[in-house]
Amino acid sequence: MKRILFSMMFTVLFLAVPVAFGKTGSQIRVVATTRVLSSLISDIAGDLIDIYTIAPPKRDVHFVQPTPKDVLMTKKADVFIMTGGELEIWAGPLLDAAGNLALKENKKRVFDVSRGIEFLEIPTVLTRAEGDIHAFGNPHYWTDPRNVRIMIDNMAEQFGELYPEHAQMFRQNAGKLKTRLDEKMKLWEKRLMPWRGAGIVTYHKSWSYFAEWFGFNVIAEIEPKPGIPPGSKYLGELMKQIKENNVRVIIREPFQDRSAPSRIAQETGGEVLTLGQFPGAVSEAADYIGMMDHNVEMLAKAFETLGQQNNKRMK
Repeated sequence: MKRILFSMMFTVLFLAVPVAFGKTGSQIRVVATTRVLSSLISDIAGDLIDIYTIAPPKRDVHFVQPTPKDVLMTKKADVFIMTGGELEIWAGPLLDAAGNLALKENKKRVFDVSRGIEFLEIPTVLTRAEGDIHAFGNPHYWTDPRNVRIMIDNMAEQFGELYPEHAQMFRQNAGKLKTRLDEKMKLWEKRLMPWRGAGIVTYHKSWSYFAEWFGFNVIAEIEPKPGIPPGSKYLGELMKQIKENNVRVIIREPFQDRSAPSRIAQETGGEVLTLGQFPGAVSEAADYIGMMDHNVEMLAKAFETLGQQNNKRMK
């Protein structure tokens, strides 16, 4: 029913919103659901594509409400890319509303890049009592750069099948991007190595892959269950747990509530870090690597500062 209403609502608005892809008519028109995807495919395909991104970087991608412009750009797209794992539950209704025949007739033109990803936290029971859960597991897999290598390969392969005349270029650019990523991964690991095994608290269960790669221990989430705001009793229990485990770093994203993390930090002597999962969320970084540079440096500086404070108290 929601898909029908969504489609009807935007059908009447098609002619009201003038919109077009920007560069030349010979380019491949690509719609990506997030800035992580648009960043990666831009490096792989370069000037061959004209890219449009739907989800704003500072918004919760789970609950994006596509605009008339999003529908029209999807209607004109040659390729539609999504993260998968039920992250973009709005993508299906958006595609229905757009009614793009090229995308409907060739299923390879609509693809998620999660093929080959090993999802974490796959639920054994699907019930709303457990909060906002995903049947395929935690969908925030791109926060582990090892998974981004898989995403890059999937994109290069899929675009190579759709546009075989450019397949070699896609593979070469993908290889260069993976080389850059591998070099950065070594630097990131070295930068955070002193705090491997340290405990952290996150607002939402969206940093599990990041923590697994770097070796952090997520003690708890501020949300008692995914998508459920914390109550006073839960916060009291959480702060006790944080003190017992000497956790000092609390991570939130730009769209998440500030009050609960700030209260926890004040009561426990910790620090709240606002980190982003998409380029442009918390810094001017235009791509995935720049975003990760920012997040890693923010974490390293926080651990350094908190460590110095601990040393002063001990003296």
